[in-house]
Amino acid sequence: MMTDAYPWSAGFRSLEEEHDYRLDEVDGEVPAWLRGTLFHNGSGRNDIGGKWFAHWFDGDGMIAAVRFGDDGMHFQNRYVATDNYRDETRAQRVVNRGFGNMRPGGVLANAFRLPANVSNTSVVMDDGRLLSLWEGGPPYAMDPATLETRGMDDFGGKVKAFSAHPKRDPDTGELFNFGVDYGARCTLTPYRLHKGALTALPRITLPYAVMNHDFVLTKKHLVFCIGPILQSPLAFLLGLKSFDGGLHWEGGKPTLIMLVPRDGGQPRIVETDAFFQFHFANGYEEDGAVVIDLMRYPDYLTVGEAARSFWKSEWPAKGMATLTRLTVDLASSKVMSRTWNNGKGDTGLANEFPDINRARVSKPHRYTCFVSSRADRPGGLQQRLSRLDCETGTVTHHDFGPDGYPGEPCFVAAPHGAEDEGVVITQVFDAARKRTDVVGLDARDLAGKPAFVGRLKHHVPFCLHGTFAPHP
Repeated sequence: MMTDAYPWSAGFRSLEEEHDYRLDEVDGEVPAWLRGTLFHNGSGRNDIGGKWFAHWFDGDGMIAAVRFGDDGMHFQNRYVATDNYRDETRAQRVVNRGFGNMRPGGVLANAFRLPANVSNTSVVMDDGRLLSLWEGGPPYAMDPATLETRGMDDFGGKVKAFSAHPKRDPDTGELFNFGVDYGARCTLTPYRLHKGALTALPRITLPYAVMNHDFVLTKKHLVFCIGPILQSPLAFLLGLKSFDGGLHWEGGKPTLIMLVPRDGGQPRIVETDAFFQFHFANGYEEDGAVVIDLMRYPDYLTVGEAARSFWKSEWPAKGMATLTRLTVDLASSKVMSRTWNNGKGDTGLANEFPDINRARVSKPHRYTCFVSSRADRPGGLQQRLSRLDCETGTVTHHDFGPDGYPGEPCFVAAPHGAEDEGVVITQVFDAARKRTDVVGLDARDLAGKPAFVGRLKHHVPFCLHGTFAPHP
């Protein structure tokens, strides 16, 4: 099944084959210093047995690796060999409960069953291992050279849920993350991972069952913005609703800005007006305040429906996110908000997938890259990569229209360079050719001609998140 109503829909088609080849078609020149591997994770299989999955987040995880070496660019993809992937490959139909998928057989077949771990959201390198992430369960360990699945790793039974957006302190090397667990009470557990050893910090009981995807790391805190996107745990537990079906927006409740000390002390909670976010750019502490840059949605309604109907959605721009800075005054608990749509620049519509120079994590940053849509484009997946200069307010865009649809930008810093010196790499689906290109843009000349374009022999289904691992 496929719709031709929207040109971006073909970018959600499954990629059943696993490839391993050197790119023959490369325009431009890869910088001599760019050596390493860009790993991305996402839903590689979005349908089975002629039926699309109920939600984009139900797709089986697939790692796409682009390696930059002295002999050129090399592409490899492999599915994460989860139990779900093996079960449903054998059966050629949905057999497990998912984020939106329900098992065949009705309520009794779904009651008291958790969603299967599809390991499809993000990826991180730690202690020589590649970890494939999905926030409803533990990570899967992968061989970074072969992409072979080594197996699920719950860190000796310490981890039930391990979220998809860990943050590494660039000075200490510590990797921080969290997991949300549902039961009689909804709890959030922060984690510290360093040199392969994981420490679980004290568990925090949340006031209600919520969905939370990301956080920011500062020098003193893990900072969460807990929006009122609530789960109906009883209906979910009894098999009456999928996880997605049990989510509902309660805009009368505040968003809770929760500051958790990095040593695991009691959190401080600041209430502010209701909003939702999937992703943060960065956070830091300065002049007695916590500064948070995030992609702020007015609520969950528009983005929730778009992700639910992903392959046949018009992806409307109205109701989507805007790059926003929140400043939390620690003395007064006052929260101030600002955007950068002004005379110097305009971030446009449907801002998402922010990235910064990772050396600036937990520190003041000047530049943020993200995807966006033009202000005159009311619908469709984003076709621009944008860069905001937070100091001047200037916004620069690279437009891939009319046929190109870029994914998450990954900023790769040049060795010993300034904050904005490097390349921004993204996977761009070409709707006319039905193939994906790997595009590198000069971060200082984002609007200019790409530094290089590597043309794949096929498409890669729209990925979610990735990471760059330099060669040692």
